[in-house]
Amino acid sequence: MSNSESTIHASHELDGDTSKLEKYYADWASRYDDDVRREEYGGPRAIASMAVMVADSFLGRAPKAIRVLDAGCGTGLAGLELKAKGFEAIDGFDLSQEMCDIANDTGVYRELVANVDLNVDQAPVFARGYDLIVCCGVFTLGHVEPDGLKRLASYLADGGFLIVSTRKSYFDGTDFDSATSRIEAEGVLERVATLKNAAYIAEEGAHYWIYRKGSKAN
Repeated sequence: MSNSESTIHASHELDGDTSKLEKYYADWASRYDDDVRREEYGGPRAIASMAVMVADSFLGRAPKAIRVLDAGCGTGLAGLELKAKGFEAIDGFDLSQEMCDIANDTGVYRELVANVDLNVDQAPVFARGYDLIVCCGVFTLGHVEPDGLKRLASYLADGGFLIVSTRKSYFDGTDFDSATSRIEAEGVLERVATLKNAAYIAEEGAHYWIYRKGSKAN
């Protein structure tokens, strides 16, 4: 196992503990892009391509006319892919201030907020509702629990869409399937499409999920 792969795997052992995750990413932030690039991390590119499809097939608008939130933006890799595909109104948040600082240097984001923990209930940090939320690399082992989807739904405008990646190991190792079925039954989100076993990172594929805001989302 390479050093970069070992670093990625170590983050999966943090059990969603906020203080551990914050410290880990503070220490990792300056090396993050190089590490995931070595491991052929293609999740941001895949999720940005799906965002274009949602813009065209569901929202019926050009990317530049769509308000996007990059949830768990990290260093801005997904934001850069979104920008390259024509999205312009992009905001982001992350748990890590250090990761947000690097994302800010990309020049992609209108607004960035750190210290947002999707494992706890808190008021949305942005007042606006988003047409589209992308969330890549967040629902992975040791990070965010499936109920984080409900917290993301609170950021959606009426008729808005959420695109989420889940590593295959996360899907297999958590109650994501049953939890999301419950969230759908509650009317918070409606699943409209699933892409299974797609490209994500060299060692492992991911599932990608597209949801529409439900009638009972906050």
